[in-house]
Amino acid sequence: MRTLRCKCGDKIAWTTDNFPDCQGCEICNTTYSGHPDYHKELQPHIWKIMYDQNTGKPYKRCEKCHNVDKESYIEAKKIIN
Repeated sequence: MRTLRCKCGDKIAWTTDNFPDCQGCEICNTTYSGHPDYHKELQPHIWKIMYDQNTGKPYKRCEKCHNVDKESYIEAKKIIN
């Protein structure tokens, strides 16, 4: 298990693998790294449209890190009576 940090040290992550370039710290705008010289600039998520299996409504999920956009996910879960 490795401990990775962002450049400013505000965010800490533990992993056996690496994180995608879209995960990191929004404060210093850097990715997680095990060494201060290897930080990259934080990249935007690449959203892919997914559909809720119960309602059929769309929501967004990142292709790289599989993070779900909370606002669109909450909307997709709403059932209209």
